[in-house]
Amino acid sequence: MQSPADRMVGTVIRSMTGYGRKEANGPSINATLEVRSVNNRYIDIQVKVPRSLTALEPRIRKAVQDRFSRGRFDVFIARTGEREQTGKLLLDETRTAQYIDILNAVKTRFDLKGEVDLSLVAGFPDLIAVAEEREDMEVLWQVLATGLGQTLDELERMRSDEGRTLVEDMARRLALIESLVKEVQALSPLSVESARKRMAETLNRILNEPPDPVRLAQEIAVLAERTDVTEELTRLNSHIGQYRNLLAGAGDEPVGRKLDFLLQEMGREANTIASKAMNAQISYHIVSIKAELEKIREQAQNIE
Repeated sequence: MQSPADRMVGTVIRSMTGYGRKEANGPSINATLEVRSVNNRYIDIQVKVPRSLTALEPRIRKAVQDRFSRGRFDVFIARTGEREQTGKLLLDETRTAQYIDILNAVKTRFDLKGEVDLSLVAGFPDLIAVAEEREDMEVLWQVLATGLGQTLDELERMRSDEGRTLVEDMARRLALIESLVKEVQALSPLSVESARKRMAETLNRILNEPPDPVRLAQEIAVLAERTDVTEELTRLNSHIGQYRNLLAGAGDEPVGRKLDFLLQEMGREANTIASKAMNAQISYHIVSIKAELEKIREQAQNIE
């Protein structure tokens, strides 16, 4: 018979941690692409590309958004095998002529020595402008889109592999919690009986005579209602079943937020049981359950 952990192995649940790196080569561009992802409550995409590729940033973001729903993504693209294109250098002839005329006028007006030559004129940086060369973004994107897709494939494989590891760990801890809940269920009736005996002994000691059986039965009924944790245990078992179903049958739908919600609900039921149950063993088991829930929460926070 398969264990809960064995039944959940093979799920496509993905971690939010991953890394991918590929090369994109074409006649128009050679580039190195890297994508790193870590856990994040929502999706956050940071893109760092050369200035010549800035116009492609929206497409890069959309390519990531189309495949993932949560996580912080850092996308790095660097052009390789070529210098970043800076365009052609153009001389501003009109401004240059104005500088030369002004300098000659100053020389004449103040009877200065020296010549207005190349070395002097070259000291004025605003005489030379850069005319950017336009590249065909569609051609560049065809090459980069293929490389980006391969990079995201690699990142997704890593996220899926780590997701399987997380599922195995959570499944083992969930099975342990389930066994502890069964222990609490077995101890629950004994808790009420123990409380009845303690109440009877206390009243007998205070009154120095056996208490009225009818009144004692009434008080015990009230106490039993206050300490009954049947509903809490039923809901806790239901949450465990839902959690296991999400891990086993997630498909391609992200389940991280649902898992987090169920963990909150399980923690709430455990706290209620701890406050109502009047039994040291039950309290001990609840402490263990809450410890395992916290460990599962640490893992679940990294699930997409």
